[in-house]
Amino acid sequence: MLIPEAEQRDFLVYAFRYTLGRRTYAPHTVIQVLKSAWGELSEGDKNLYRREIRNAINDGMAGADFDAKAWAEILELK
Repeated sequence: MLIPEAEQRDFLVYAFRYTLGRRTYAPHTVIQVLKSAWGELSEGDKNLYRREIRNAINDGMAGADFDAKAWAEILELK
């Protein structure tokens, strides 16, 4: 199944928001997709991800410690 290009952005945001803070294998998958797609994302979307990740980490809501560290890797991407 392929997600139409016009809806890919929305699905990635939905998956991101669902997995941020979860303590399952799902964050790892979304983090890998974000890393591989990072160069294609708009600056607005990059800022959205950065802001929500920072807030989750600062509030202690980014999942387990290893999840928070993995999410923090997104903050280092240019």
